[in-house]
Amino acid sequence: MASIEELKLERLNKIEGMQAYPAESKYTKTVKEFLDEFEIPDTTPSALQAPSPREGQDTSGSVLPMGKLHEVVKGFGSGGGSAVLVGRIMTKRSFGNLAFAKIFDGTGEVQIVLEREVSEEAINYFDAHIDSGDFVEVSGTNYITKKGENSLLVNNIKLISKALLPLPDKYAGLQDEEEKMRKRYLDLLLDSEKRDLFYKKAKFWQVVRSYLNDKNFLEVETPTLELTTGGAEARPFKTHHNDYDVDVYMRICIGELWQKRLMAAGFPRTYEIGRAYRNEGSSSEHLQEFTNCELYMAYADYKDGMSLAKELYRKIALDVFGRTKFEIKGHAFDLADEWVEIDYADEILKQTGIDIWSATDLEIINKLDDLKVKYDGNNRERLTDTIWKYCRKSISGPAFLINHPLVVSPLAKPNSDGRTAQQFQPILAGSEVGRGYTELNDPRVQRANFEHQEKLIERGDDEAMMPEWDFVEMLEHGMPPACGFALGDRLFAFLAGLPIRETVMFPLVKPKEEIIASKEKVLVSIINKESQMEKWQEMNALSHLAAEMAGKVKSDLFYQDKIETKDNVKLNLNMQHPILIKESNSNLELLDFVTMCKDNNVEAYIFTREMLETNNDKKIITLTKSKNFTDIELLGVSVFGDKEKILELTKVFGLYK
Repeated sequence: MASIEELKLERLNKIEGMQAYPAESKYTKTVKEFLDEFEIPDTTPSALQAPSPREGQDTSGSVLPMGKLHEVVKGFGSGGGSAVLVGRIMTKRSFGNLAFAKIFDGTGEVQIVLEREVSEEAINYFDAHIDSGDFVEVSGTNYITKKGENSLLVNNIKLISKALLPLPDKYAGLQDEEEKMRKRYLDLLLDSEKRDLFYKKAKFWQVVRSYLNDKNFLEVETPTLELTTGGAEARPFKTHHNDYDVDVYMRICIGELWQKRLMAAGFPRTYEIGRAYRNEGSSSEHLQEFTNCELYMAYADYKDGMSLAKELYRKIALDVFGRTKFEIKGHAFDLADEWVEIDYADEILKQTGIDIWSATDLEIINKLDDLKVKYDGNNRERLTDTIWKYCRKSISGPAFLINHPLVVSPLAKPNSDGRTAQQFQPILAGSEVGRGYTELNDPRVQRANFEHQEKLIERGDDEAMMPEWDFVEMLEHGMPPACGFALGDRLFAFLAGLPIRETVMFPLVKPKEEIIASKEKVLVSIINKESQMEKWQEMNALSHLAAEMAGKVKSDLFYQDKIETKDNVKLNLNMQHPILIKESNSNLELLDFVTMCKDNNVEAYIFTREMLETNNDKKIITLTKSKNFTDIELLGVSVFGDKEKILELTKVFGLYK
């Protein structure tokens, strides 16, 4: 197999002395328009009469004889339409007198046909200069193949941008998950479902914007660089403003304190859609950079906000996803159903037995330890928030969480009980997918809350909210009663049933050279003991898992290919990374593990009962297609990657015995 450099040189030779990157390209139709408006070519006997071979023409071997042409096609464009199309060559096949290619322009894919009798110049140009991945401009007429495929019969072709590197295999695509993100342009090119996802995401934001505009909200823009990061509790990114010689922070929310200033300025309804940045960990629901919408409406409270959120979420579900019923993370819910209201403290008491109003910090810590729940920080705010996050996982929804403790809601207006806030959060499938509250507009209470947050910062809580004393001064000038609400990328990813990273076009990826030089990697294979396999079957499963992993990972497995003995005998070197074999006690545990791997962007290699019982791939595909994921019997699973991350993911499994 030729190396990448050899392939690149071969392609460079094909464009030597020619203009391979012209500035101009013209087309009369997009591929979608061409296919939508396709005119049926003339199929009368005279139009179908195949031209005779030219005198002396060799019609043997791989060259398709002219007399056989219409065994391939029904007819061509003598009476059909014509068009000039542009696009990328996705696949190509050439048979001497006849050539086929598929071109893709972003709106659709269409077959083009080049036939020597129609244009010898075009087919010679195609064979001499065109490769898969190239961008071309083609002109021709409508054409229907014998298989009934609407095509373009080419009479002229022009290279408009040469690809020096080949495309990945159209069907296998990119295998490594990190490589997919690193070369996202190829991943999206080869996967139409992923491209469609981003059209759907654009529709999501169009629906949000249109809904708010119809409700008389004004779209605004507020600063992304701030002297303090008010409006949320999160660790910010810090940078330096050279001109002012001051440290500034990238915003962690979408202009909350600025939009409240606008209400004081006389703008009763505002919203902003923009980017926020939080220097925190990643998960299936969190990224450091994301798009959110925050809206604020004067003369409204949190109950008005719940009505708006419910109406907006139903509209998003119908307009973007075409349904209100969803099944996500083992939960089923219908946004058209009644939205129940769940009391924060009552739910924690019901699920854990902890009364957050009377329990000591130590009692909450002991309960978290009993539940095997990790927690960061040991102040009341963090402990309360952590035990709630444990409880929310069992709530399917649709529901609104209400009556949050004031200690976790420093910007919300208190209820009359003096200990809970007028805050609400939509809960779907065990996750919070939005946040809103009656805004605190009493400057005295806001000052006290900021002073408390300042003490938390002094004690080392880097997620506490930075005080914004200018904001307190604004409140002293007066701000109307108001409700605020936020939603964003997380909701879209959630309803799409995907980790949020997969719904971002270009998520941040660690540089490849850093990955190669970073922490040690490890391969962990897990055998399903519940399946009660014989020993030879377990060994068979492990062998297949190792072969599957090696075939897909391919790189970074070996320090070098060969080693030599003293007498110059060459031996293959084994894999440079450690291998662990573990066991699981249930199939359900392994199914959950595969889902968790996907959420953490780790490729899970699987071996199923069907794969053990037959080596007929078509049969395996058919049998698998007939089952839901939860009905699959996993005999084994392998994961490979960063040692620390893989060992953390597989820590619940014991060593194989």
